[in-house]
Amino acid sequence: MKKEIKYLIMLIMFFFTVNLSAQEGLQISDVFQYYGKEHGSTMVQLSSEILSSYNMTLYISLSFHPSTKGNKGLDWVTDCINQDKKRAKKIKETMLDGKLQSGYYQLSQIQKGTNRFILFKINQKQKATLIYIEGSLDSAELVTMLFNKK
Repeated sequence: MKKEIKYLIMLIMFFFTVNLSAQEGLQISDVFQYYGKEHGSTMVQLSSEILSSYNMTLYISLSFHPSTKGNKGLDWVTDCINQDKKRAKKIKETMLDGKLQSGYYQLSQIQKGTNRFILFKINQKQKATLIYIEGSLDSAELVTMLFNKK
């Protein structure tokens, strides 16, 4: 029994470490870490069974209301995205009154065949959604998946 618990703990730590290293070097990892544990936020990570059918190896989404107090508000979130977009190969953004409303960023590959994407949107009620994706899917597949209603 003790061996099973020890094995389970090691397995959980491995997956936690893999997820943190997947976003290593990206500023949005700070956003996921900060808002992922905030009350009212929802963070979703898809299982490997679902991911493989979409040619993804990692999918993490976070829905949250950026703070209106302190230094971790919407400006901080968009600053983190702006830092990461400097490394992007493809950028598509929607701005309203000079503020980011939505963004699509394809980052450089972390290894051959593994593409990385950041998606961001904030609605009129100031609810933000931040998504990080890794996988062999290309930008055309991702756009098709996003806009294909099933």
